[in-house]
Amino acid sequence: MFDLRPYQEPISEKVFTYMKNNPDNHPLVAMPTGSGKTVVLADIILKAIARWPTTNVLVLSHVREILMQDYDSIKFHTGIDVGIYSVGLKKRERKQVTVAGIQSVFRIPKHFSEYKFIIIDECHLIPPGKNTMYRKFFAGLEHPRYFGLTATPFRLGVGYIYGEEGSIFNDLIYDMTSKDKFNQLIKDGYLCNLKTSCTEMELDTDGIRTVAGDFDKKMLSQKVDKDSITKMAIQEIIAKGASYKKWLVFAIDIEHAENIAEELGQNGIPTMVIHSKMDFDRDVVINHYKSGTFRAIVNVNVLTTGFDDSEIDLIALLRPTKSPVIHIQTIGRGLRPAPGKDHCLILDFAGNTERLGPINDIVPKKKGKGVATGEPITKRCPACDTIHHPTKKICEFCGHKFQFKTLLKGTAQEVDVLRGKDKVWLKVSDINYLLHNKKHSPSMVKVVYTCGLRTYNEYVCIEHKGYAGHMAQHWLTFRGLPDMTSALGVVHNSHMLKTPNRIMIDKTGKYPRVKEYSF
Repeated sequence: MFDLRPYQEPISEKVFTYMKNNPDNHPLVAMPTGSGKTVVLADIILKAIARWPTTNVLVLSHVREILMQDYDSIKFHTGIDVGIYSVGLKKRERKQVTVAGIQSVFRIPKHFSEYKFIIIDECHLIPPGKNTMYRKFFAGLEHPRYFGLTATPFRLGVGYIYGEEGSIFNDLIYDMTSKDKFNQLIKDGYLCNLKTSCTEMELDTDGIRTVAGDFDKKMLSQKVDKDSITKMAIQEIIAKGASYKKWLVFAIDIEHAENIAEELGQNGIPTMVIHSKMDFDRDVVINHYKSGTFRAIVNVNVLTTGFDDSEIDLIALLRPTKSPVIHIQTIGRGLRPAPGKDHCLILDFAGNTERLGPINDIVPKKKGKGVATGEPITKRCPACDTIHHPTKKICEFCGHKFQFKTLLKGTAQEVDVLRGKDKVWLKVSDINYLLHNKKHSPSMVKVVYTCGLRTYNEYVCIEHKGYAGHMAQHWLTFRGLPDMTSALGVVHNSHMLKTPNRIMIDKTGKYPRVKEYSF
């Protein structure tokens, strides 16, 4: 036997008791990434065989990395001779305990009729619908007894994967992913703390259509995969990641990943790319990465699940997503503790944290049910720019004490995280002043505010009469040029203007408007 952590010990008994008392139902166990799910899986298998010595156990998944991870963990912790049944891995073994790819077995359930105890690992990957590979496989078995393990008990566009109509799981019988339990795992040292930092550059997703509940990858790539954007992101990663040893970067598609890796390499960062079309070469890349040959690895939808490297201490998100599962699984790669690792830095260029919320407090949206709870709310520490859950009273990274105020009285720094609302505060990174001439109209000053990758225009009617001219004079007085009367004069003397560091954008009209300023 092997030692279990206190929170792992009761899981096997809960599974056995539930399946005994509910012979027609199928339970679900949820544990955060890095909390030892494969150890629990091995413990359940060992105890199941001890109770029923003749029983056969089948572990199912459809990701090659998960199959190999489960195979290694079960064999290491139990000493049992484990079989692998996977066409992709070129093995068709059936032993008392077998790890199998669902793609390889769903057409031949009769070959596995003797397996009376079935475990589905990373079961959030099971798609909805009546004609899935899992449903076809179970339909060919006589009274299958199975349960699921996952770090994310929900799926994009579906909601929770248990207890709902059409779900293959009935009840969540053990959940360590709730906010309080998740935080306790960090406090007890079983998980590593995360520092999610605001970035100066943020990827712009405005105008990107939604396909199957998430951003359209082709449109994202066309808008985001540009040299200027990649260079800005890489420079920020290098600056903020100087003291971090092992970086993991998430990209939109293969070309995007290769461009990121090339830029990192040109800046002296040993980097490799990993994606689904690499076949078995990815094992070589992963092994080199784990051994420290490469400081960074850029991946496309491969290392979101079933990849373990406890030394990862910086994660850069360059793939915007609306999927809470992808959001949790990507950031979860940094949760494993390691010697000398105080925390994992999350550089969220994609705005996923502000869009979906902290990974320990996600409420999934159900298909056809509208928005469950409105926009997730987070808050930034004004001292160190770390993103926190809104209930945090003190920033654990710099010690700043948050002041709790209502939004009506909030400052720019307190409300700027409400992306998607009618009015948002944005950090200003640059300002340009241009002369704007309109036919049959006095000249104006066009003020162009750059906020990340977005620009917002404001027109100051210096030479106009009436209300517009009055407001322009008020604008000039506040910014330090009260006696200026011409638009051209303002442009020539723009270096003397007092400049805001944040602006409020009002999105209620046809076009976004600059409404307020914070200096």
